[in-house]
Amino acid sequence: MAAREIHLGTSPLSSYALFGTAWLTALVVLFTVIPPRTLIAGDAAFLASMGMIGAWRWSWGGFHMLRAWAFTRRVFPAIRRDAEAAAPAKGRHVAVVCLSWKMGDAMNAAVYGNLFKDILDYSGQGTVVAAVASTDEMALIGHVHRSIPGTEGIRLAFTLQDGTGKRSAMADALAKLREMGVPPDCPGILMDGDTLVQPGTLRRTAPILLHQPRVGALTLDNTPLVAGTTLAREWYRLRMAQRHVYMSSMALSGRVLVLTGRWSMFRTQIMMHPNFAANLLEDVLHHKRLGKITMLTGDDKSTWRWVVENGWDVTYVPDEVIYCLESLPGKGFVADTVGLQKRWFGNMTRGGAKALKLGRKRLGTFTWLALMDQKASMWTPLFGLVFFGTAALIHDPIFLAIYALWICLTRSLHSAGVGLISGRWHPVFPLLTYYGQVVGAGIKIFVSHNPNVQRWTRQNTGGKGKGPQAFNPAAPRLESKVMLAASLAAFVSAVLLISNVTDDSARFDLWTEDLSARIIHGY
Repeated sequence: MAAREIHLGTSPLSSYALFGTAWLTALVVLFTVIPPRTLIAGDAAFLASMGMIGAWRWSWGGFHMLRAWAFTRRVFPAIRRDAEAAAPAKGRHVAVVCLSWKMGDAMNAAVYGNLFKDILDYSGQGTVVAAVASTDEMALIGHVHRSIPGTEGIRLAFTLQDGTGKRSAMADALAKLREMGVPPDCPGILMDGDTLVQPGTLRRTAPILLHQPRVGALTLDNTPLVAGTTLAREWYRLRMAQRHVYMSSMALSGRVLVLTGRWSMFRTQIMMHPNFAANLLEDVLHHKRLGKITMLTGDDKSTWRWVVENGWDVTYVPDEVIYCLESLPGKGFVADTVGLQKRWFGNMTRGGAKALKLGRKRLGTFTWLALMDQKASMWTPLFGLVFFGTAALIHDPIFLAIYALWICLTRSLHSAGVGLISGRWHPVFPLLTYYGQVVGAGIKIFVSHNPNVQRWTRQNTGGKGKGPQAFNPAAPRLESKVMLAASLAAFVSAVLLISNVTDDSARFDLWTEDLSARIIHGY
């Protein structure tokens, strides 16, 4: 990212007024143009996209929101009170691995300056290993370290990245950390070089980890500072708001589903274990059809699974944030968001497949159900699209207006719930929610049939060449394409069969006022 880019946490107030007015106008127009009968409560033509599938999806989503509310408002405040009451007066040694790949001087200075100040605020004692791309970065970070008073108790060391991805860089940095040695049972951090922490983050987070003997690692809330358009900014903010809800819900069971690479805290005996780094470097998925798939991206899924597999709980701190500097690559909103989601959902698919092998007993029932739900949720957002699209083609184009109204109402309700829990909201959230669900569903279906496709956005990972990526060509195979096409055809057929939308039924005659009489008497 260029140093001149301006990263904003929220969009201008004018954008709230603009998108809010547009959204309300759309609702008014849709209510005006649709047939009156479709507004009658319980009318099958209006609620046809619900049924058992809709009830299941909305019940599951609502259950997550209730759990998130309970965790953030009831459970976690009690955890914090107990942890801070038992916290020692002086903090412990801190071990940090920070991965910085060509971030630029301004960002490196800000990131490492804030990191050193946070360690000083907590204890003044720490070991920082910076994995960087060049000796110039070493010189700059070293200068920042020397220029801050009191950093004599913070050891600083470096490793050079080779550009093949985070896994090898993290493994090298962890090896350097083991070589230097750190005290056991202290807080250790794995973080990215574009993450800003504020003084007090360690002081308010470490007691949560150290006070709970079953907790091996934790992560916390992310506030994105985005360079770019309002649409890009709110897309990132919505993702972080949704993340906050699901992280909070999963934390109620002691099993958040990922230890984000932006910033996560571990007990040092976990970070220093040789198998922890070896798992990062050599993590593989054995796929029945595609064979051995070396995991290239998705290091945060690997660290999470190692912690859970070794019997530790993994939790979430909802009232502390780190600031992640974000910007879309610049190819256009759709192209950029699709590209990023291919990587994210690919990591989810591969990581989820491996995690399920741990079994329900080790994962816990709710965590196991959440992972199983990921397999089904890739299809359900497309049900309404197929049903209403077919109904519009066969019966009446007004079905598209009904579907649009349904989307406006339900996504407004969903985004309002997310905003209420996370404290973040924008009038464009309902539209972006729908975009994320439908486009995300298509991407999840693609990556579930092509788990071998991996590509890191900023480094040479997932392409052709030497090293692990040679075993994972970033292109779909022919049999994967055939299976993908067959799955889509089967899904569309199932929707048409379940909904009976191709039938010449009276319930699809939207302009008839006496539908109930026609159905009862059969005319």
